[in-house]
Amino acid sequence: MAPQDSYQDDRIASAVCSGSAYDRVRYERYSFFRQTVPRTLTAQSGVLALLALTLPMYGLYPESAATYLPATDPAVASPKAVLLAVFGGGMILLSAALLVATGLYRARISPLTEAQAHSVIDAEDFARYVGLGTGGLAVLLSVCLFAVGLGGGDAIGTYVATTGRNPFVDSGTGLSVETLALVAYAASVLLFFVGRYLSVRLLPTTQ
Repeated sequence: MAPQDSYQDDRIASAVCSGSAYDRVRYERYSFFRQTVPRTLTAQSGVLALLALTLPMYGLYPESAATYLPATDPAVASPKAVLLAVFGGGMILLSAALLVATGLYRARISPLTEAQAHSVIDAEDFARYVGLGTGGLAVLLSVCLFAVGLGGGDAIGTYVATTGRNPFVDSGTGLSVETLALVAYAASVLLFFVGRYLSVRLLPTTQ
């Protein structure tokens, strides 16, 4: 057995035998996203930081892309691609709020009963799937749409010809690329530090 596998098995065995209902239920239950709450918040922080990259990306668009854009200035441009980005970012923030609430709840009433542990983990699993699953996928797709513009007019024209849609037409919302990116960056920094805070508050549990 590899050292990494042995270490993981030891952590699981320690959690199951620790007497903590939360730790035992968490490791006994299957979940695609197995990160702790602080690590999930850190991962979501990274996804939002990726979304913030849309601002420098938009600023690097070649002049040939201008005919497909609502404006070349990211401070005023509001392409339709921002709508998908807002949806993804919103899902991540809702997920983060739920994770923070469950983390603070655990810190306040620990140790949890068996029933409380199941309820908390149900909420955490739901938040992870909403945030890293739905929200993360939406953010990734929106960033990929913005990346198309880096190829200039030819790349955007090929995309439009293939899909029949131009993701850079005006969204009509007035939400600029610059505003989207700055909010995403601020939220990314906030989630990172909240995750660090909870990593301390939830000790000495497995978090």
